[in-house]
Amino acid sequence: MEKNIIMEENINVLTSIKTNYLSWIVIFICVTIVSQPSIIAGFITFFTLMIFSYFIHRFSHHSKNVFTILHHYHHENNNFFSHFSQILLELSLGIVVLPYYYFLGSNYLDIWTTIFFTLFYSTIHNYNYGQLRVNDVHFLHHKDIYTNIGPDICDIAFNTKNPKNTEVENTNHYIPNIIIITGLILLLKYITTNSKIRDTLVNIFIVLMTFSVLFISISSVCLYSKYINDKNKGKELDQKDLEEKDLEKEKEPVSNVETTEK
Repeated sequence: MEKNIIMEENINVLTSIKTNYLSWIVIFICVTIVSQPSIIAGFITFFTLMIFSYFIHRFSHHSKNVFTILHHYHHENNNFFSHFSQILLELSLGIVVLPYYYFLGSNYLDIWTTIFFTLFYSTIHNYNYGQLRVNDVHFLHHKDIYTNIGPDICDIAFNTKNPKNTEVENTNHYIPNIIIITGLILLLKYITTNSKIRDTLVNIFIVLMTFSVLFISISSVCLYSKYINDKNKGKELDQKDLEEKDLEKEKEPVSNVETTEK
């Protein structure tokens, strides 16, 4: 259950922006470069995905169902399958944007910024927090799933920052990821000017996304089926325990009567 969090007075959105002005400058420069010539669409895409990723992550913890079970598994287990499936989930984030991109066109959404944000989000989560453990922000999210949803500025804005974090997160650790990803996307934009290479890469993307969707779907169904079976078994065991306790209660008066007669 989510709870009301009282944050420190020095923690607010403005303080977060001031503290992390350098990483925000790098983000603005790189989104501008990546989204050329659709700069406005690039910024709309970046901030839309930032808010969307926050809320989809936040609401995934509200209930355990076939759509959220894979992320719950990630929180409850530390193994290859847990991390691999989580990476696929995050990299598949771009699929959500495709229908909007198809209907709204490039005036509102930029496909290159979508790739930029997807790689940015996934590398920060899995490498910076998971491998480098740059701070305890994400560690505290795993301790209390209703806090530190991420990014930190969203947690501040929507009051989900963990109370143990008494200062805004310093996000300068984002900068190397942003610069490397920007370089990769510029290379990708350059080589896709060749129509043959572009068609090949599109086909590879379709194959990889198809694999991801199938893997996520099958894994989710299997995990949820197991969860339901375990839940039902737990109910059966609880019912048996109650029945055994009822039998013991029924026997108690009989033993007392026998003792009295003797």
